[in-house]
Amino acid sequence: MKKLKLVVTISAIVVLSVVGFTVAQSQLARREVATVTVTPTPTQTPTPTITASPASITGGGASFVNPQMQLWIRRFMESTGGRIAVNYQSIGSGAGEAKWLEGALDFGVSDIGISKAGYQKLVDSRRRFIQIPIVAGSVAVIYNIPEFARAGCELRLSGEVVADIYLGKIIKWSDPRVAELQDSRCRAHLPDREIYGVHRSDGSGTTALFTMYLTLISKEWAEKVSYGYTVTWPRDQMGLGEGARGNEGVSAKVLNTPYSIGYVEAAYAIQQKIPVAFIRNREGRFVKPDATTVSEALKRAAVDLPGPQEFWGDLPLKYYMNREGENTYPIVGTPVAFMYLDAPRELRLALYEFFRWVLTEGQKAENIVEGFIPIPEALRVKALQYLEALISAQ
Repeated sequence: MKKLKLVVTISAIVVLSVVGFTVAQSQLARREVATVTVTPTPTQTPTPTITASPASITGGGASFVNPQMQLWIRRFMESTGGRIAVNYQSIGSGAGEAKWLEGALDFGVSDIGISKAGYQKLVDSRRRFIQIPIVAGSVAVIYNIPEFARAGCELRLSGEVVADIYLGKIIKWSDPRVAELQDSRCRAHLPDREIYGVHRSDGSGTTALFTMYLTLISKEWAEKVSYGYTVTWPRDQMGLGEGARGNEGVSAKVLNTPYSIGYVEAAYAIQQKIPVAFIRNREGRFVKPDATTVSEALKRAAVDLPGPQEFWGDLPLKYYMNREGENTYPIVGTPVAFMYLDAPRELRLALYEFFRWVLTEGQKAENIVEGFIPIPEALRVKALQYLEALISAQ
C-alpha cells in the first residue's frame, strides 16, 4: 500500500436548489491534510480509498439532475462513512460550466456536455479534462387541453408539428396537421383555441436538448432558430407564448394555462403527474418517455460515443436523438459530468471514488430517484473506462 498526502477542501454541505449561489473563494482556498490509501487488486485498476479525515469536493450545474445527485451524495456518504463530503449546487447547466471553467467548482454537470464556447476555452488553455454520462435523461412535451382530459384522450404529436407550433405556423389546436395525428375517437375533442407556447426563460440544458431535437427534425427551425441554452422563440413575438423559470415554472404555467404546451425534463413530468404527449419516432410509432424507450435509444448510441476529451456539446443531436427502433423515444440525452485531469492528484482520487460509485452502486434501482433512468450497460461500461483517466493521468 502506498500512502499519499491529500490536500482537501473543508466546507459544509449545503443543498441548494436556487440559481444565484456563488462559491466563496476563501472556502475553496482552505486546505487540510488527510491520508489516502490505494489498494491494488489483480483484476482491475486500483480503486483509491480515503481513510483519514473527511475530504470535500464541490460540483454544480444542471438543475434537472439535482434530485438524483442529492440522493447519490447521501447514499455515497452513508456507504463511505463520510470520508468524502460531496456538495452539489443546482445552478443550471450554463452556470455550472462557467463556474467550473473559472475554477470555482471541482466538477460540473450539464444536460448536454460542455458548450462550444466552453470547449474552445479548454482547447485554448490546453487544460486536460474528461466527460462522462451519469444517468439517462429525456425531454417530455407537456400540455393542457381540458377537452382532451375530460374525454380521456392523450395527445399525439410529431417533431415537425411541435416545431411548427413554436415557429408560429400552427396557431390552433384544431389545425388539421394536429388533428390527423390523433386517434380517430379524439379528433373531435381538439378545441378551436389558440395554442399558448411555454418555454424556459433561463439558460437551460433542457432547452438545449429540446431545441436540438427540433433542429434535427425541422429544416426551417434549424435555419431560423437553431439550438442552445437560450433561443429566440418566434411564437413569443406573436403574443402567443412566454418563458418561465425552471422546470417548476414551465410546469406551473402549463398547468394553470388552458390550451398551453411546454416541455420539461421527463423525470419531472412523471414525478409531478403532468400530462405528457406521445411523440412520433423514426419508425412512425407514437411513444412516451419511459425506462424502456429511453434506454433503447441510448444503448444504440453507446457504440458511437466519442472520446472523453472530444467535443460533446452536440452529442445528443448527433448520437442520441431520433434513433432507429420501434420502441425508441426520440428526445433523449444524458446529463454529463466533467472534471479536470490536471487537477491535484489527491482531488482526482476523491472525484474518482465518488463517480465510480455513481456508475456502479449508484445505477442500482434502490439508488435511482423515481422518473430517472440508469444508463444502459454498454454506456455505463464506456463511462467507467473513461473515468480511469482520473487516476492514470500524469
